[in-house]
Amino acid sequence: MKKILLLICLLAPSLLLAKPAYVSDELEIMVRSGKSGSHRIIATLRSGARVDILQYDEASRYSNVSFGDGRKGWVLGRLLQKAPASKARLASAKVMFEKQTTELKELKAKLNLLGNAQGDLDTQAAVLQTNNTALTKELEEVKEASADAIQILEERNQLQQRVVSVERELENVKRKNNVLSNNDSQSWFLIGGSVMLLGLVFGFFLPKLSWRKKSSWNSSF
Repeated sequence: MKKILLLICLLAPSLLLAKPAYVSDELEIMVRSGKSGSHRIIATLRSGARVDILQYDEASRYSNVSFGDGRKGWVLGRLLQKAPASKARLASAKVMFEKQTTELKELKAKLNLLGNAQGDLDTQAAVLQTNNTALTKELEEVKEASADAIQILEERNQLQQRVVSVERELENVKRKNNVLSNNDSQSWFLIGGSVMLLGLVFGFFLPKLSWRKKSSWNSSF
């Protein structure tokens, strides 16, 4: 346990000082156990692989690097560069280009959908405008019809009042007619009674007048 802690303490400064680097355009480079070409090859790194430089030896021009899952080794410093290799950058650019092309296609598809949606909205707006115009016209007609209905109602009320007045006048006329009829009946009754009375009077006096005339004619002869 103490050895592990000591090893961590020794490696910590080197890890903190590690600088990123990339394998150059060489197809493969050898990772050795020491800082010379005579040391054992422990791994190979392909072009574009990322490593962390832990130490650079000026004398041998080898760099101590960390790569993969934390493995360490020595590689020639001239085979490393700060930026990714052009081949790796080309592949990355190609991937980015394909990604952007896909995104562009998706954006175009969305734009087409938005255009279609805009067309649908324009159509719906036109339909709504037409409906609005029709409803406005219908509302005006309803208002005119309502005004006519109010006028008709007023005229009907006036006619009803006139009918009531006429009915009252008719009742008055009937009442007066009844009164006149009764008066006529009474007048004719009185006239009839007077005629009968005169008939009785004449019937009573005429015979006497006739007898007196006869008497006076007889005495004269």
